[in-house]
Amino acid sequence: MKVINYHVTLLEPTLVTSLQGDPNSAVAYDYLPGSVLRGIFISKYLGSQSADASDGTLRRLFFDGTTRYLNGYPLDAYDRPCLPVPASWRRVKGTEKEIFDFAIEAQHDDQQWQPVSVPFYTLSSEGVQLIQPTRNVAVHTQRTARFGRAMPEYPLGSSQTGGRLTRLLDTDEIAGAVYRYDALAAEQTFKAAILCDNDDDASTLLPLIDGRVTLGRSRSGGYGRAEIHPGDASDCDAAEDADEDELEDKLIVTLQSDVLLRDARGQFTVDPELLREVLGRHLRVELEPEGAFLGAEIVAGFNRKWRLPLPQALAVRMGSVLIFKDPGCDRAWLDDLEARGIGERRAEGFGRIVFNRQHATKLIVAETPKKRSRPVEISDTEAYDLAKLMVNRMLRQRLDEELLAAANKVKIINPPSNAQIASLRGPVLEELCKATPDTSKLCQFIASIEARGSARRQFERSTVDGVPLLRWLKRLLRCGSEGAWTMDDNEWKGWLHMSKIERGTKIGGVSAEIGDNLRLEYILRLIDLVLAQAAKQRGKEN
Repeated sequence: MKVINYHVTLLEPTLVTSLQGDPNSAVAYDYLPGSVLRGIFISKYLGSQSADASDGTLRRLFFDGTTRYLNGYPLDAYDRPCLPVPASWRRVKGTEKEIFDFAIEAQHDDQQWQPVSVPFYTLSSEGVQLIQPTRNVAVHTQRTARFGRAMPEYPLGSSQTGGRLTRLLDTDEIAGAVYRYDALAAEQTFKAAILCDNDDDASTLLPLIDGRVTLGRSRSGGYGRAEIHPGDASDCDAAEDADEDELEDKLIVTLQSDVLLRDARGQFTVDPELLREVLGRHLRVELEPEGAFLGAEIVAGFNRKWRLPLPQALAVRMGSVLIFKDPGCDRAWLDDLEARGIGERRAEGFGRIVFNRQHATKLIVAETPKKRSRPVEISDTEAYDLAKLMVNRMLRQRLDEELLAAANKVKIINPPSNAQIASLRGPVLEELCKATPDTSKLCQFIASIEARGSARRQFERSTVDGVPLLRWLKRLLRCGSEGAWTMDDNEWKGWLHMSKIERGTKIGGVSAEIGDNLRLEYILRLIDLVLAQAAKQRGKEN
């Protein structure tokens, strides 16, 4: 048997839906099902050569279970493939650092135990890392294809060009249904494998593992574009590594994918006794059960050729665990059953099982590192200008929020009359309208106020945060200083009460810059907001 490992990198959000959520939503699996991956290779194979259903090679490659397309599970931050979390794992409620495996040893204390809700894990010397694939949630509105927007349905007995439709178009009525897509986010990589009993089939499939593909639903709506590429060359001709350590007196069976089994009446069921019978028949031994941790999953699908949904079936959920007394099976028999799997639809990745892969009674949860991201550099001139515009707008948006918060914190006491405030706001607003504001005219206006006794007394009685208003204005505007207005970054942040103005606003290596013109603009805007607040306060007093 040959194993072909390959990776699938999502270039767009991918919507391979499961039977979850409400009717107005579509929720994707946390992994890429083998049935979907098999469909990719069928499409690529038929595109490369002509074939029909009676072709023995075609059936052997895709339909009779000789070639099995396993599910694609995500990679962790170190590009290690993940596995489904066993259903026997438990942790104390409220505790995140320790996990106990009840398949190895059940805990009999008074703690409140709960299962591990994260779907995947990787195990290393640092401990176990729990992996949750990144999701992309988007809300959409159903549109009418002809109009490109949500439209009411055409009324019965009327033509599309009738007066009734015209009246509907003139109204504000919206008949589009709102629905939600919970998809796998882009820029994630999943590892999958193909198990080939025939070596020639592996040679046929290897050239197909390359290029762009599409997965799942809403392919014309910005979903499903992905790229497949081969895994490491050393993995292509070797079977999956098996753990040679054996547990004493136990045979632990862990399901690595969903398993479909029928009972004596032909119905799909989740039954530990049926699983025991199937495993015993394959291993040719009588298995004695000691425990089971089973979950159920309803699986379905959609056939694009028929344009019909597939029948729903009840499956034993991946991660389920069965514990038997060790029957003394030869390891070669166990390896053979791991390679072949059990149950139905094994060509689509169902029925994957492993033996005795759980050994630790207690596991320590390691800190999950962040996924490494590749830096993006913008070299194109037009793209650079657009990125520069975007980061400057992002910076201004953050500055506007901080400016409003800073103005609300300023306390002004005994404000001048509204006439005096309006006379001062006029020059401030005039400077704000200029591309390059200047402070010389404002300083001259403040000097004229100091020369008039009645006006000066009003401004001297008024204080801003305990500082006389005129002195506060002269400090901000640098009145009496020679040369152009300037203020260093730390002082500017202090005056505006801004504790978090980061220079790290960046897109693809393009950063926003804060210069003296921008600082002066926001100083003038702060003065205007404080004066406006003083006028409002004065109006309430009157």
